[in-house]
Amino acid sequence: MKKNVLPDSLKRRNLLFDQKAPQERIISYGELFLREGRVNEAAELFTKSSHKVGLEQLKALAIEEGDSFLYEVASKGSGKGGGPGAWEALGKNAMEREKFSHAVRAFRKAENAELLKAAEEALKEVVSVDKA
Repeated sequence: MKKNVLPDSLKRRNLLFDQKAPQERIISYGELFLREGRVNEAAELFTKSSHKVGLEQLKALAIEEGDSFLYEVASKGSGKGGGPGAWEALGKNAMEREKFSHAVRAFRKAENAELLKAAEEALKEVVSVDKA
């Protein structure tokens, strides 16, 4: 039995720009990339195909992982941005994972000055340690 194989970068690019590519194929490749943990490629394909379910999965994953960039990409692709509560949850998860730049970005979007200040201080501490 043939195993599902990820398309190489050229095939993926062609799929993204092919106006006649079947939506089902684009979605199935997006799901394959997602299963393999390649969320950026999955986001591109889900956005191209307007695959709401896949984009919602990516948004949930982004919140869980504290990844503000993935969350923004998935939100734009779905046409449904996150409210302050989603951004705040993402920021808290980012803080737990010590992804301080993601936390700063998320708390700015959530417009939570108190949490933003704490994230900025944590980021400054890491940056100053790196410079030492």
